[in-house]
Amino acid sequence: MSKKLIINTNLLRKESEFRTKSCVVEKAIAVPHSKFDNLKRHPLRDHRLIAENADLMYCDSDDNYHCLLVYDQEQGDGLLIDSEGTSYARYAQFISRAKELVDRQQSHEISLTNSEKKLLNLLSEIAERIANAVQHGYKDFTIDDVLQDLDCDFNEVKTMMSHAVAQKLSQMDGIGSVEVSNLDIPFQPDISVKMENSEEQSEEPEISMTI
Repeated sequence: MSKKLIINTNLLRKESEFRTKSCVVEKAIAVPHSKFDNLKRHPLRDHRLIAENADLMYCDSDDNYHCLLVYDQEQGDGLLIDSEGTSYARYAQFISRAKELVDRQQSHEISLTNSEKKLLNLLSEIAERIANAVQHGYKDFTIDDVLQDLDCDFNEVKTMMSHAVAQKLSQMDGIGSVEVSNLDIPFQPDISVKMENSEEQSEEPEISMTI
């Protein structure tokens, strides 16, 4: 018999719809199986772990729930908790295989450069701003207008992109140096790249690009 995927969850009978909320994991904490099992069996009891992190859990003005994720370091399942200032799991949801989600998020963050993280944050801000506007009846948008509304312009985005590309290049094999020019000065390359041991090469040792 082939090994089947097993998911720990509750199946609800004849649900008319599934409503979800945006939950921001402010902190993820791995605990031993016995401690997680105790929390899972007695979520309405006071727990020191919840009390110590009570200030991280709240619902913001955009209806996002900021939560604590406690997960079993051995079996991987977790509980997503908003204690709303209390010492117990006032609002909570069981998250199957939570450890995998945490590991995936952490490995993704490690692989990103600072400039890439800034770009991702900017993309999220743009999407959120558009989504909010849609709720007020708007349907057509230009990125220029949204960036201006966020006090950002394409030159700032170009700067982020240039530094993100430069950081990626500097991590590649064979690349000796990468330099980003002052992008406010016209008629010059945005990025200058030298290969390793470029002085030994007979052909052009330096590559300049304008993005």
